[in-house]
Amino acid sequence: MRNFGVKLKLAKEFTGFVGNSAEFRALFEKKTNQYHNTYSAQDIRKARLTLLGIDPSLLQAENKLPPIINCRMAKGGTGKTTICGGIASALSMFGYKVLMIDGDPQASLTGLFGINWATENITHIGELMQKFFRKEEYDIAEAVRPLYEGNMLDLIAADISLVNTDSWLMGVTNREFVFKKFLDANIDFFGQYDVILIDSAPSTNLLTNALMCACEKILAVAWLDGQSLKAMQVLASNVNELNDAFHSMGFHLDVHIVANGYHPSYSPCKDALSTLISSYPDKMNNTVIPHAVSFMKQVELFKEENSGTVLEREPNSIAARAIIDLAKSLVKEYGIKLSGIQVI
Repeated sequence: MRNFGVKLKLAKEFTGFVGNSAEFRALFEKKTNQYHNTYSAQDIRKARLTLLGIDPSLLQAENKLPPIINCRMAKGGTGKTTICGGIASALSMFGYKVLMIDGDPQASLTGLFGINWATENITHIGELMQKFFRKEEYDIAEAVRPLYEGNMLDLIAADISLVNTDSWLMGVTNREFVFKKFLDANIDFFGQYDVILIDSAPSTNLLTNALMCACEKILAVAWLDGQSLKAMQVLASNVNELNDAFHSMGFHLDVHIVANGYHPSYSPCKDALSTLISSYPDKMNNTVIPHAVSFMKQVELFKEENSGTVLEREPNSIAARAIIDLAKSLVKEYGIKLSGIQVI
């Protein structure tokens, strides 16, 4: 479990509180007379629900799947794991219950949160899907790593053996929809979350297709260089192929794009951003993620357990501000609800 909280100024922003600091502190019984507390994701969720006049203890999970944000790009090195982990952390601090699924055998998202996949016993999403398909017993809860108190941020981790998922998917009929069927069959479990985030592998394979076919909209993370623009074309082509193949089933997959790695002094960044905007004018997120050294500090080389998102490590940085703004915009873009309540 990670001991993470934010200080008063950010806590008020995440809660959407417009009163004075004393009034805000009064929302928290144990924190009323303390001036240097940090506020956890669970604290903020309770405060938001209280402000809406809702008793958190009386809430029940909706019997429906939450929105799925699948972070994807058709090449590596675009920062999709940074974006996925960052917005997951930020959405949790906005009070939403978040489940992350590491869908990449490289397990970068797993490592970002300090988990050493090489030494720990991990049950990944491919293994759960396989047991579901074979009608074997499985327990999703045992595969989940709780990161923030109160299941505000949970993770289904990955390791290199996830790459073997394609080998058994090859023999599955309608394999593109196995993951969607797995989610539907376990709606009681997945319905307890307000949003699910997936960090997908860059390669186009059976697993990445299955993960995409459970979504309505891919979050494409495009680094601002020529190679990533070409990769964006490959991803768009992949999406179009899936839409053409399954349109008779009512399937339609859309794309939402976030530009990553912008530096105002680099003309290639400006050119790439301009090309993205002109090529995909109605697909772009208004938040552009900057090229910032804070992102490079997220992973500790020699103390992996100390790794964490930029919001955890440098919450007052320009990089963290961009991630917060992006997460806020995605609440509306993906229709994320606070325990079934639409709060903008």
